[in-house]
Amino acid sequence: MPTPTISRLLSVDALRGLAIAAMIVVNNPGDRRFVYPQLLHAQWHGLTLADVVFPLFLFLVGVCVALAIAPDKTRDATGRFSLWRKILPRAAVLFALGLGENAYLRLSFDELRLPGVLQRIAVVYLATAWLQSRLSSRALAVVAAVTLLGYWLLLAAVPVPGHGHPSLGMEPNLQGWLDQLVLGRHIWKFNTSWDPEGILSTFPAIALGLIGVLAGRWLRQGGDRPGRAGLFGLLMIALGLAWDVVFPFNKSLCTSSFVLVTGGLGLVMLAVAHAVLDGRPRAAWARPLGILGRNPLFLYVTASFLAASLRHVRVADAAGQTVNLQKALYLALFGFLPPGPFPSLCWGLLMLAVMFLLALALHARGIVIRL
Repeated sequence: MPTPTISRLLSVDALRGLAIAAMIVVNNPGDRRFVYPQLLHAQWHGLTLADVVFPLFLFLVGVCVALAIAPDKTRDATGRFSLWRKILPRAAVLFALGLGENAYLRLSFDELRLPGVLQRIAVVYLATAWLQSRLSSRALAVVAAVTLLGYWLLLAAVPVPGHGHPSLGMEPNLQGWLDQLVLGRHIWKFNTSWDPEGILSTFPAIALGLIGVLAGRWLRQGGDRPGRAGLFGLLMIALGLAWDVVFPFNKSLCTSSFVLVTGGLGLVMLAVAHAVLDGRPRAAWARPLGILGRNPLFLYVTASFLAASLRHVRVADAAGQTVNLQKALYLALFGFLPPGPFPSLCWGLLMLAVMFLLALALHARGIVIRL
């Protein structure tokens, strides 16, 4: 199958658009008391639709790294300098935006959360870019496999300091111990000792990015035989399901079984999207996702700051009581519906619609904001 320009594949843009659309909807329920179960993250072990969304984006980070960075152009000092001059500032901006998102409208920095979604993307981007520029595909696969196996052995065999035994429980676990040791109070503020984007789980997240890099190299080499790539993704899913028996799916710990299943799903989706969309003149139905996927991180950041602003502004409701602007708008628009998950989902879809209009305006002007 002839492959369109490497730098702009509709399959990749559409999947990024799908991932960012799902992230916006999942992060913005109208009423957090009423959410469809599949749009909630699993409390601890388990897997829901909401759990798959962010890993899919990390997988696509790896895909884009492989498409953007040619290893043969980074072998000499000049090539490596040119590479780092591009990726270091971009990673720094992403990390800083993540800190800004965590600090936004908060007066105290004493307990500022240091990890976060954008911070993890920055670290995975930096690590995968470096490894893409240095290693062969076989070496990348070995690094990913050793990382996932080593992470399993670490959590399954190493006792949690102060507790005398290994633990995969919510409390205690090695991730929480390390987060407390290094980050202290600068973690997630939901009555836990660990952060879902904590230090230890960053390593399997990088392995997930490397799975994406390998998929991106397949696209770079022509993307032939997408059926074979899809079958390999299904094999990864099967291995992840088997591993789940002894190392359960867990988004917060980013367990190795979780990485295999989400990475395999990403590969299956990419193979199908590549076969259906790339080089096909009748793929106009996927253009809305492609438009979202041209500026995904900018849209995510904008949606996050908009949601935080709406929660911060206080107004009087119809009864004269003070509520935040988000609740007031939600009740004004969807208050005629019975309370439940449907109107709550409608608010998330409204946020997505607003972000799509912004994406459409950027697309119409040919603007791509590279965060």
